[in-house]
Order: sequence, then C-alpha cells, then structure tokens
Amino acid sequence: MPAVAGAHKADGIGVHGTSSTGFGVRGDGEGPGAAVVGVNNSATPGNGGWFESAEGEGVRGWSKNPNHGGVVGVNTGGGNGGFFESAEGEGVRGWSKNPNHGAVVGVNTGGGDAGNFQGNVYVTGNITVRGDLLLEGADYAEALSTTDAAVEAGLVVVLGADGEVHPCTSDYDTAVAGIVSGAGGVKPAIVLDRHDNSAHVALMGKVWCAADADMAPIRPGDLLTTSATSGHCRRVTEPERAFGAVIGKALTSLSSGQGYVRVLVSPR
Repeated sequence: MPAVAGAHKADGIGVHGTSSTGFGVRGDGEGPGAAVVGVNNSATPGNGGWFESAEGEGVRGWSKNPNHGGVVGVNTGGGNGGFFESAEGEGVRGWSKNPNHGAVVGVNTGGGDAGNFQGNVYVTGNITVRGDLLLEGADYAEALSTTDAAVEAGLVVVLGADGEVHPCTSDYDTAVAGIVSGAGGVKPAIVLDRHDNSAHVALMGKVWCAADADMAPIRPGDLLTTSATSGHCRRVTEPERAFGAVIGKALTSLSSGQGYVRVLVSPR
C-alpha cells in the first residue's frame, strides 16, 4: 500500500511517500483535473516535481486518449517546453510503430523553425521535402581525395597522376578539377562522398577563388581558367585553348595583381 506523509515546511518536503513494494505516492482522479499536481511558488528557482529512478524510467507518461500526449511540457515564461539531457545515451529518442506518423515531429505555428540542430545530422533513409529546401552555403561540392598540404579553400586544383588533387601550376590545364570550396567563410551547402583526406571541390554554385589578374584584368562575366600561378585562376584570353579547362564565370572584378574573385562555377 502507498505510504504518504504530508507536512508544510519552508525548507522541507510538502509530501513524502515511501513504499517497499508498491507506489510511494499515487493519485487517482475521476474528474477533469489532474490526479497529481506539483507546484512550486518559491521566489527562488525550484522544481515543481522531481522524479528519479535507479533502474527504470525517471518519468513515464501514459495516455489512452488519441488527442493527448503521454507527456506534455508547457512553458509560458519564454523558456523551453522540454529539456532532455543524457551523459551516455540519446538526449531524446522518438519511437513510433505507426507507418503514418513520425517518431519525432516538430511543428511551429509562429513562423519559426520546426527543428534546429546544432551539429551534424545523420540520416539512414530518404529525405522527403514538401516545399522549399533551404540550405546554408552557396555551392554543391564533391569530396576529392588529396594528401597535399598545399590544397586549401579557394584554390584551383587539378587531377594528378596519383589520382589526387593538387594546386594548378599551368595555364589552360584540361586536368582541372575545380575550385576548393570554403574560402571567404562560405561553406558548401551539400558535400557528396565525404571522407578523410579530401578537398571539397565545388561542382556548381558560387565560391571565392584565388585569382591572378596580372595576365589580364578580370571583369564580371569573364570566363576563368587555370593559371601558372599556383592554385590561382586567370581570365581566358585564348578561347581556343580553354576547351575543357574553364572553371566558371567571374562575378566580381580584379583589375591587377593577385586577390580573390567570386566565381559562378560552370566547368566545361
């Protein structure tokens, strides 16, 4: 049987229940109200309820009504409706046996994000998008193998005989692979075939690229190709040599010297 002792203390416990075989505290309600309510009105931060278990669930909520959740958290003070933390396992795990419902569903009716993840997200199945797909980043890249320490974001790279990419070192090199994404703090939105010892080379989109304008000034709309200046692009001035060596079109200008230009990637 439950054993309950109730007492009001300014710094103690209002209700304390202990049981060696059954419930420490049990509340049975037959009306529209709650069977058990915990309220803390202290001026200092305190918990409305605290549950702990050495072997089982700390809290288990069970609802037999299809319109109500087994556990519901509501915060009207501007904080989180629920907060979950785990030192070893998942912070939150959702499990559904119904093929028509998600294991975890986020809904935002105020115009904000339905979900926010700070870190990597791993998906083992398909991703279905209903509406616009909004991704941070400005390009779509492929991870190409390299162990060359000279390869860095913003450089033009070519395919070497070893099957890896290296900074370009000649004009109009048809072995060009493209521009390494990530310069100027602009990361790729999607990277295919991520793996160690690789450079993320832009396949399409916009990237910042190291450029050499000493051979010819670069203007928006100019075709760009590889340069003899290591890892830099240059303006195409000999179209007959550029077939298979074009990396894209300039979006910004560079009148002389070396610097960076924004490039609309369009290899051909």
